[in-house]
Amino acid sequence: MNIRARLKIAPIVALLCCQGLAARQDQINSGTSRTGPPIVRLALPEFRATPAGDKGEKLAKVFNDTLWADLDFSGNIELSSRSFYPVGTFAVPGDIKPEDWTKPGVAAQYVAYGAITLNNNRFAATGRLRDLGAQQDPIASNFPGPNDEDASARIAAHNFADRILEQLGFGKGIYRTQIAFVSDRGGNKEIYVMDYDGSNPHKITAIGSIAITPSWSPVDDRIAFTGWRSQPQIEIISASGGRQSFSQATGVANSVPAWSPDGKSIVYSSARDGGTEIYLADADGRNPKRLTNSPGIDTSAVFNPATGRRIAFVSQRSGSPQIYTMSSDGTDVQRITDEGGDAENPAYSPDGKMIAFAWQKSDSKSGFDIFLYDITSQKFTQLTANAGADERPTWAPDGKHIAFQSNRSGSNQIYSMTLDGKKVLQLTNTRGINEGPTWSGYATP
Repeated sequence: MNIRARLKIAPIVALLCCQGLAARQDQINSGTSRTGPPIVRLALPEFRATPAGDKGEKLAKVFNDTLWADLDFSGNIELSSRSFYPVGTFAVPGDIKPEDWTKPGVAAQYVAYGAITLNNNRFAATGRLRDLGAQQDPIASNFPGPNDEDASARIAAHNFADRILEQLGFGKGIYRTQIAFVSDRGGNKEIYVMDYDGSNPHKITAIGSIAITPSWSPVDDRIAFTGWRSQPQIEIISASGGRQSFSQATGVANSVPAWSPDGKSIVYSSARDGGTEIYLADADGRNPKRLTNSPGIDTSAVFNPATGRRIAFVSQRSGSPQIYTMSSDGTDVQRITDEGGDAENPAYSPDGKMIAFAWQKSDSKSGFDIFLYDITSQKFTQLTANAGADERPTWAPDGKHIAFQSNRSGSNQIYSMTLDGKKVLQLTNTRGINEGPTWSGYATP
């Protein structure tokens, strides 16, 4: 349901529900030129466990599956098919013969290989990366886990994948990041957190009615959201369960919070002065300042994370919801979308150069799709098409992945995709609603 339809119900319902569903890249508009990310071709033979046995085989499978999935979804690595690999064990440098890995079929530039050990119920993986051109191993490290449980194998695989990406010059991986989202799997809409790949989902709120529109702080594990108790209010909880107060007047509808880049301020929507306008306050709710003053609903404000000097938001001032930007003090308002229809859910890329958003153009026959707006060129790129209703994009901190929600499978679920749309993962698959994702920043050391 879009904003225009919800306005027929009630303004506050429209405000709280103007978050949507999302999708994958099925087409790119011909009017926009985008080069894809650099790609490295890598071979990844399976790691084997010592000593052998059921436990070792189980943990080796968890490690191998996780490492493959991490690298395959990196956006920078193309994995060679294992059907072309040589037969054997590949654990130490002497096991790697360059001609086996550069031949047609494999055609790898690098080989990631190593072994797994279980010692006194401790999991560890020795991971190596062979540069087949230079015939050197720039990575030869131990990746330990705290115990022999599945989590240790996953953590070790994530850490090895991160090291590989950094060594190859692709920056940090997203494998230790998390995604917060809304789910009614327990009966009420509550905030949940899961790993970047959909594993380990767990509930962090217990509102007992409605908790929606989560926004993850870019500097720590605080999550601001809209909690609907007697009326909608801003609430803040940490992913580990701690709480932070947010000062606000009782009886006033406040909703749809988002963080400033330094985590010291929150921008949000409020009806404190009658209409639904955008306000900026300290992270504890003090010193609120009104930023907008228009006849229509203004909502879904988000900071440019690179500069903090611009805010993108949704406004109904022109009739239908459209994407606008303004300076962080509310001046210099500029309209971004100008082709009609309904545009919602803006989200700046980590480098502040693009805005992802959901757009149902006036001539659309498939509902909302995800688009990118390039701020410099002022061109649009369509990322999804003909895959249900696609809304609520959120960027991974690496700027190479987007999570979103979509009803393409029949119910609202969370998906993620590489920015070129070549890899799409379904992250949730439960009955009921899973929606409104927000991606964490990188974990602090």
